[in-house]
Amino acid sequence: MSVLPTFKKVLTGWYVVVPVLAALGIVAGALTFTHASPGRPQVGIIDIPFTVISENSALVIGELLNYAREDDSIKAVVIKLTTPGGGAAASEHLYIETRRLREEKPVVLVMNGLVASGGYMMAMGTSHTFAKPSSLVGNVGVVSSADPLLPPVPGEDVVFSGPHKLDGASRRDWIGMVDQLKEAFVQTVVSERGDRLRISREEVAEARLYSGIDAVRLGLADEIGSNSDAIQKAAELAGISNFGLVDVNLELQIEIFRELARILEPLEGEDGSGPVDALELLLTDRDGGDPGLETFLEENGNGASGLHTLRELALDRQLSTDQEDPLPEFPLGIGYPNIYYLYVGHGS
Repeated sequence: MSVLPTFKKVLTGWYVVVPVLAALGIVAGALTFTHASPGRPQVGIIDIPFTVISENSALVIGELLNYAREDDSIKAVVIKLTTPGGGAAASEHLYIETRRLREEKPVVLVMNGLVASGGYMMAMGTSHTFAKPSSLVGNVGVVSSADPLLPPVPGEDVVFSGPHKLDGASRRDWIGMVDQLKEAFVQTVVSERGDRLRISREEVAEARLYSGIDAVRLGLADEIGSNSDAIQKAAELAGISNFGLVDVNLELQIEIFRELARILEPLEGEDGSGPVDALELLLTDRDGGDPGLETFLEENGNGASGLHTLRELALDRQLSTDQEDPLPEFPLGIGYPNIYYLYVGHGS
């Protein structure tokens, strides 16, 4: 039983739980789901379903971008994206990583239902963008909440140095910071779109959301088109023909599966038990268990090969934002930086 504490520690993250389940043998079978052929140029497909850009989701998307960048067989990349944006730093990270990928190979982005704010910032890092006629595009700007005019006074038991040690800045400073970030975002759009942009800098700063048709007409997006159009454009920009397609989401998971299967192989018991058996036992030691994992085990058992189910489970766990109070004895609440590139929608 001495191995269980260590095993439990290993299983705390989404990036480990799913590969543990995959140790049942789906790695070999999953290879048949890819379109790759040895020696044939590939167009990598990255599918990002609707997600708010957070530190967690940006980490996952960044890993997909890195995989596509480092795989020499992938000559061009198509990203399918739907997002209202999200955290400022996380959105900036994805813009930088997308632009880094673009510097090595063409990147074409398909704007589906909504690509707004921080999602649109990420789009600025690509080589070419397609929108659907009904896509909603743009919303360039910043959302934040400044301190109240009369901030709460901490209790007498709290000692701090400097007038802004607790809040970081005055209300005026926070408003100025939001304006500074807005100007930087607008400048990114103006610089990246260049001569293609047919509205003024001031109009960009109004943070309007445009239909796909208007976005193309005004130079905020390049063309109206489908996924197939994006694939053909990516191949054209890369100068390749007779190419194959590779599912980057799947390939990255397979790579993780293989590595974790290798790491967890020593956990195989003499009685034939394996990592999934240990996982099933550990589920009873969690607060209320994990309904997603429990359902997976009930439906698939120890002979699991449900690749599609695993992929959905991976996404659910990757985008989890739950966290415990990191300092339960601290006398003040700890707030996360509340600056976002985010479209919040009507009725908020």
